[in-house]
Amino acid sequence: MKHYPNFDAIRLFAAASVVFSHSFLIATGTEDSEPLSSTGVVAGVYGVFVFFILSGFLVTESARRSAALGDFIRKRFLRIMPALIVSTFVITYVICPWFDKNGAWAFVSHPEVFETAVRAITFHNSDLYFQNVAFYPPRSEIDFLPGEANGVLWTIRMEVIGYLFIGLMATLSLFNPRRWFVMLMILAAVVGVSSLLYVYAMPEWVGNLLFVLPSLCCGIFMNWLVSYHEPRGWVALVLLGGIAPAVYFEVLPQAFPFLAAYPLIWLGAAPVNLLPRFYEGTDLSYGVYLYGWPITQVIRGFVGQNLTGYDMTAL
Repeated sequence: MKHYPNFDAIRLFAAASVVFSHSFLIATGTEDSEPLSSTGVVAGVYGVFVFFILSGFLVTESARRSAALGDFIRKRFLRIMPALIVSTFVITYVICPWFDKNGAWAFVSHPEVFETAVRAITFHNSDLYFQNVAFYPPRSEIDFLPGEANGVLWTIRMEVIGYLFIGLMATLSLFNPRRWFVMLMILAAVVGVSSLLYVYAMPEWVGNLLFVLPSLCCGIFMNWLVSYHEPRGWVALVLLGGIAPAVYFEVLPQAFPFLAAYPLIWLGAAPVNLLPRFYEGTDLSYGVYLYGWPITQVIRGFVGQNLTGYDMTAL
């Protein structure tokens, strides 16, 4: 396998973009002032796309190198679940009790609290929300943000489904060089269906899944491509140049995975040190992603309102 020393730094940038966008949402109650919102989605969504592109690339490699399906599942479980379980219980029982309207003991002793945490961990809920928790006063009766303990967990469910999709493809031996045509046809079909139907899909989590699947498929495609082609800087530059017309024609969110996948993989292996302290083997992105939202909520609770998104990001 080719060496990709910059992936940890790229993932850290992606996680930081999520924290950046959520800083605007939590500080002001809206993401309208977030600088990339005019492109159709905010910077954090592009960060999620980056995560799924890299996941598609790396998890496919993991599936191809795993001795058996059980080995692949074990590695994926260890990648996602321990940190998710620990962070969920830390947020639930260490942070949230101090913001319960009826006091910390009332929160900890309430039987539904544990059930809510378990439902988040087992992906029955797409977030971690407590009705009696208020990190700060709501702006209106329908303002749900003050009680949102962690609003990023919806993507973890999508990530796990992506793992299952790649595991199924590996089980069917679709990563075998003799079956690459079938694999590419399946990826093309998934991308086509997802791109056409994600705005109409119900329930909401299905629409979210279809929204991120093209990014995952682009990562899988890149894993196949690098087996036959060494990514080149000039190709990456040409694809990045396509972002400008994509913005002009208002198709950037949908086009982003197809324009960014190749440059991301090229950058991952490029002979440039993006962040010296995060060159390789220091992947903090998942922790930043999991704790970014609750920490931002706590800051908002202590500092109060009248902050801009930039102020919140700095804090």
